Amino acid sequence: MNNLSRGRTILIFIGIILGYFIALLDTTIVNIALPKTAEYFNRDVSDISWIVNGYNIAFAVLMLTASRIADQFGRKKLFLIGLILFTLTSFLCGMASTLDLLILFRVLQGLSAAIIVPVTIPLAIQLFPKEKHGAVLGIWGAIAGVASASGPALGGILTEYFNWQSVYFVNLPIAIVSFIVSYLLIKESYDKTASKNMDIAGMLTISAAIFCFTLGLIVTSDYGWSSFYVLSLFAGSLLSLLLFIVVERRSKDPMLPLSLMRISTFNASSAGLFFTSIGTAAGSFLIAFYLTSLRDMSVLEAGMTIIASSLTATVFSVVSGPMSEKIGGRFLASIGLTIITVSVYLFGSLDADSSRFDVMWRLSLLGAGLGISVVPLFGSAVNNIPADKLGIVSGVSNVARTLGMVVGVALLATMLSSNMKNELSTARDKVIQTVQASTLDTSMKDGMITSIQSMNNESLQEGNAQQKMTLEKVLEQVDQREKEALLQAPSQMQETKAAFDHNREQIKQLWPSIHAEIRSYMAKGFSSTFHFVSFLLIPGIIIALFSDRRRPKVKGETKAVLSH
Repeated sequence: MNNLSRGRTILIFIGIILGYFIALLDTTIVNIALPKTAEYFNRDVSDISWIVNGYNIAFAVLMLTASRIADQFGRKKLFLIGLILFTLTSFLCGMASTLDLLILFRVLQGLSAAIIVPVTIPLAIQLFPKEKHGAVLGIWGAIAGVASASGPALGGILTEYFNWQSVYFVNLPIAIVSFIVSYLLIKESYDKTASKNMDIAGMLTISAAIFCFTLGLIVTSDYGWSSFYVLSLFAGSLLSLLLFIVVERRSKDPMLPLSLMRISTFNASSAGLFFTSIGTAAGSFLIAFYLTSLRDMSVLEAGMTIIASSLTATVFSVVSGPMSEKIGGRFLASIGLTIITVSVYLFGSLDADSSRFDVMWRLSLLGAGLGISVVPLFGSAVNNIPADKLGIVSGVSNVARTLGMVVGVALLATMLSSNMKNELSTARDKVIQTVQASTLDTSMKDGMITSIQSMNNESLQEGNAQQKMTLEKVLEQVDQREKEALLQAPSQMQETKAAFDHNREQIKQLWPSIHAEIRSYMAKGFSSTFHFVSFLLIPGIIIALFSDRRRPKVKGETKAVLSH
């Protein structure tokens, strides 16, 4: 398509980018609207969470199958179908009258996003000559970073000033523009080596494997990693994967040619993308928890803080694309993953009183690492495989990123829960000692100790531990006990009032140390989790070194590529 005018090419490129943007945006923009949605439907958090879970599962499950069908029957066709479905389901989500309907429409929306995302890279790359592919992938990485990280901020603004439905309706004009431009201007493309025979068995087995694995990870927080239900899902995933391999080896027209799995750079690139998503989960999911539960930020404030990572991710993505074309992607990818690992470790040095700036510069460092690593990893996956297989390779790469995010969230939730349980137990003991050493009345001490012991890990996990026993609530309990005491012994009014006034003053003096103690141990729980995850990311640094071929040391090679 080199004969297209520059303006026409850019217009097509923007049309494709818009479709890609909204599909990724909807993985995060909805999260911030969940409390309002729960209030609207009068349902609890566990029910509401399936608005997100349903989308993510559907998104992961269909992506590989959609990539293959697009390669066979036309990437433009699938892209346009995906946009139509995405527009329709976004509208239906906003109009949903019950939570069950909303979850159903979110699942369908996730399926349509799975059709859109993997075909965008092959559609865009065909617009430009090979020497421009690094820059194209750089822009792609930037858009991915902006879409994922700006979701909480944009969702917060829409929910704050309009309503929860607006996070779905915002997709409509963007999707319509993308459809019109793409329908009128995009040229159809296929995998010319692919037959029209659909590998139904392969599609079903790989979809089952991804479905069981993703669902298993999502429900670990409810059932536990060792529960029969979760282990059954993981076993089902493994069995389905083994069946998929058997089916593909015997198939004349496999959906995923196993020869791709013998390309070491492709395997390393996919694994590297998996690790970058785990780092992303630490910088979005876990930091969001830290800001809202420990720093008492509103969800909107937290979203506006986290956007710092998307800004640097955007800048470094644009730079790293062309740079990886010149010097090779493996060192850049490894450097980027090193920066991600270091930034996640540095998150662990945040305490209960760290400033917003302390959080933002660490997020900015994380974004830089993402920008430096993701684009070269995508570039290596694309550049080291046959050109006709670009669609299915894009599907595998995007599945790896999606699964990395789901794995990251599941691991982080489990580790945070475990660490918080231990730290909260220690905090309880410390606070109880403080109360026992005070000059409060014995009955008042017993009442406060009972309140302290009632704090549980689940309330802390939801960011409500401090709200469970705020100073105001404790003083309300004192007032209630005073009323009861006065009713029982009205003749001793002055003595009773004096005793309770003394207790109030004691509690007000004790409270800052109690409050600080709880927050301090909460911070330790977060710190341990961040440090643990940073060590998990280290293998990704090594794997990234094998994600691209070694460049021959030929002088003037770069000049030759540029002049070409």
